[in-house]
Amino acid sequence: MKKEQQKIKMSSKFQIVIPKEARQRVHLKAGDKLVIEGMGDKIVLWKQPKDYTEHMAGLHKNIWQNENIDKYLEDIRSGWSKR
Repeated sequence: MKKEQQKIKMSSKFQIVIPKEARQRVHLKAGDKLVIEGMGDKIVLWKQPKDYTEHMAGLHKNIWQNENIDKYLEDIRSGWSKR
């Protein structure tokens, strides 16, 4: 994903305009809800999903792809009895 920076200016009422190119890139429409989060000296803004469950479906689906789950669980559980 190519990151593109654009500079914007905050108004005296602390309002900003999201540039057209940025709105189009994430398919923002009037009425969409956004989430804002402060991260240190940065502000992160993203489009709020309409359905978080649907949005998260399949996230990291490949993380266990090359892992033997039964062996992994057996190793974890064997560590419990050694405490």
